[in-house]
Amino acid sequence: MTAATYCERHPDAETALTCGRCGIAICPQCLIHTPGGIRCPDCAQMRRPPMYELGTRELLLAVGVAAILAAPLGFVGSILVGPTRAAGLFSLLIALLIGSGAGAIVAESISRATGRKRGLTMQLIAVAGIVAAGMLRIFFADIALERVLQDTAGLVLVAVAAFAAWGRLR
Repeated sequence: MTAATYCERHPDAETALTCGRCGIAICPQCLIHTPGGIRCPDCAQMRRPPMYELGTRELLLAVGVAAILAAPLGFVGSILVGPTRAAGLFSLLIALLIGSGAGAIVAESISRATGRKRGLTMQLIAVAGIVAAGMLRIFFADIALERVLQDTAGLVLVAVAAFAAWGRLR
């Protein structure tokens, strides 16, 4: 008869499992599935992929790129998608196309400037840059503040751009 084996981390848990790397006994509560088999928490070395680890340099670069892109995007947006009270189908289609392009430009620029970093922080920075561009569009187009919510094409433009950038930086 073999002696019972107990988990190294949970002495009251009897187990027949061992770490595939170091060979210590682990219970089902401790085991971590990895591409190389089951591992103990020490051997699994669970850490985020490098593309999601951000330093101060990357954050400053991302904010800088988003801020720099906001002015030209806002200016071009004010020219191509002018403020209208009742947006027709054509202006909504143009807003969809320009919004998806603007979101892709912002996301790709931020991604390249930061060495292909991604994640929630980068997504939020990109959306903030797009919202800033939308606000500058309102300024450049000289839209009265009470008419901002009536500018359907402008709202579609900003929403589509934000959605496109969010998806690319996932």
